[in-house]
Amino acid sequence: MRQSIFAGALPGSRAAGWLLTGAAAIAAAVLFGPQMLRIATGATPHGLDVALFLAQPTVIQAHILAAVGSVAVGAIILWARKGRAFHRAMGWMWVALMGAAAATSLFIVGLNGNIWSLIHLLSGWTLVTLPVAVWAARRHNVNLHRRTMTGVFWGASIVAGGFAFLPGRLMWKLFMG
Repeated sequence: MRQSIFAGALPGSRAAGWLLTGAAAIAAAVLFGPQMLRIATGATPHGLDVALFLAQPTVIQAHILAAVGSVAVGAIILWARKGRAFHRAMGWMWVALMGAAAATSLFIVGLNGNIWSLIHLLSGWTLVTLPVAVWAARRHNVNLHRRTMTGVFWGASIVAGGFAFLPGRLMWKLFMG
């Protein structure tokens, strides 16, 4: 019987994911850092530019409100004690906000002509994953529920939201430009 060359390898771990993420961040900082720094040094952080926000189409306004609300509610949920009535109520609110943010993003296509872009795959994934996470909670499968919900929060809210704040994008203009 032949032994696989990977037989002694350890299974994937969070450390490997963090190392790859760190390496990607360092590479991005080296490649794009100087240009981003020049743009960022000219930034003047301020409150929401209400006139610019109101000038946006309704679908973009709804998307921004749902996305910002989901980040706020998600942060509260991560901080609060789990499994109580407060957690459940806030969880339903978060699912509604995340679902609204993902659904409205499907109607925002101006960045890539009039077709969907790769970021829309994340929206579709979010719309599929949210019901799975709710189902897991209803079945008391805490591990699946925790993994899917935190994955959607960090991936669809924090990472995607971070890209929305890059210089030149609408969120940058709303709060920095």
